[in-house]
Amino acid sequence: MAKKLRETQDIKSPASKFGQMIGDAFAEVVDAIIREYIENIHPAYELLKAEEGKTLVKLEKVSGAKLQMDTAIIAKSSHEPVALLESKWLKDARHHNDKGAWILQLREVKKNHATIRGLVAVLAGYWTEGVGLVLMSDADIKMIHVASDEEVYSTLQQPLDAFLGRSSFELDAKQMRESYPRPDELLQLILYLQQIGKLNSIAAQWLQFEREDEGKLVSGVERIKRAIDEMLSPLPPNPSIRRFEIALQIETGNTIYEEFDDFEKAVEFLQIYFQNPQAILSRIKPKGVK
Repeated sequence: MAKKLRETQDIKSPASKFGQMIGDAFAEVVDAIIREYIENIHPAYELLKAEEGKTLVKLEKVSGAKLQMDTAIIAKSSHEPVALLESKWLKDARHHNDKGAWILQLREVKKNHATIRGLVAVLAGYWTEGVGLVLMSDADIKMIHVASDEEVYSTLQQPLDAFLGRSSFELDAKQMRESYPRPDELLQLILYLQQIGKLNSIAAQWLQFEREDEGKLVSGVERIKRAIDEMLSPLPPNPSIRRFEIALQIETGNTIYEEFDDFEKAVEFLQIYFQNPQAILSRIKPKGVK
């Protein structure tokens, strides 16, 4: 096995560090693709500059709290955000809720910035189609799943075999969702790949896996570019309202929420509850409660 690298001496959890480095490499290559594409194809826009060398920027939610965003595209002329993209690696289903909830918060940021046209989640790892449906239905976020965990590990198998020689082992995705086997050696591998400058080139392969889209096989890179084109396309001269969302915040703490695609129905909804305590009570009081 290759000589141990000094960086591992103070790492308490090699497994966590290994997963973190996969996520960091993924975020870096996604950011690079977006940055280069915008510079070449959409020169009127740019990415917000990272703070202290990190690929994170902050935007306010409606509540005033700040969220750190992986990638925010802004118009050069105004420096206002027009699109948000979040890249996330997921090792196993145990972190679905944490990372899914983080992405769903993008919708809260969008509510505070009318200039934002689109939200995109670029994902790699053990993400399910169910998560994609939630992102779309609950937060209107476009999900681009570029690589499964099996595909990611497949790109690391040959480097691992070369690194460990006869003592190598199979990177079985099902097993790795439970726990990483021999995490010290996995960490040694990924640190070595980073040290020799090959980690990001391997991560770039994760964006080359193809998925069927409108009857054609399309790579993750192309799907990301298409999403950017959609979000940065010229605004129509006469934009129309697609949907009405009305949330009535009741002083009791209850919320009466409805969505409409018809203006008259939205107005009717407001008329039913405006200055009508009985209508409000009939909606917020549990059945059977006096």
